[in-house]
Amino acid sequence: MKLSVIIPNYNGKALLEKMLPCLEKGLKELKNSEIIVYDNNSSDDSRVFLETKYPYIRRISSHENDGFTKAVNCAALSAKNELLLILNNDCFIKEHTISRMIDFLKKNPEYCMTQPVVLDSNSSIENIGFIVNTSLARAQVITDVKDKCIDEDYTVFPNTKGLLYGLSATCLLVKREDFLKIGMFDESFHSYLEDVDLAFRLARAKMRYFPTLNAECTHKHMATSSKMGS
Repeated sequence: MKLSVIIPNYNGKALLEKMLPCLEKGLKELKNSEIIVYDNNSSDDSRVFLETKYPYIRRISSHENDGFTKAVNCAALSAKNELLLILNNDCFIKEHTISRMIDFLKKNPEYCMTQPVVLDSNSSIENIGFIVNTSLARAQVITDVKDKCIDEDYTVFPNTKGLLYGLSATCLLVKREDFLKIGMFDESFHSYLEDVDLAFRLARAKMRYFPTLNAECTHKHMATSSKMGS
């Protein structure tokens, strides 16, 4: 299965310098892949860095900060391959993570997308997706692989318990055809909660998804969004 990696970037040169070598190691296990960086009008040297150090990376440049969702959607439309890896520029892939997620989707063709276990900088679990309690109108991240909320029953909505399990967009592997079919991300969510909205739409469309629990990445939380102000 061929892969297109989508990386939204905003003033993230220092992050790209560290995360791209990790990504390249993960992609060595694949025969066919491409990387697309959507640059949200960075004022640092992100674009020059990519042009000189990674000329093979496809670049899409905006004249303003379009946010995470529009960046992903635009890149998804131009992607050449059947799988999309949506990846934050502050997310560091471990060596076998990509191949394990792809293998998971191959072995479970009923799923349209998956994510790894996301660790924080201290190697603690940051999230394995999230659970939405609709009676409280609240989403909460899941930080335990044994959490009972990681359950296929909660990927169908509505259900008797009023709970919805969803996957985080920090590092999300999704079948391109299904992502386009569901309408991609809602661009009214600039940079947060787009994955919660997507989970509701997928669940209502009865499109299944589940995490790859033997795959990991490390996330430097808010390393990009903290630069954007209010």
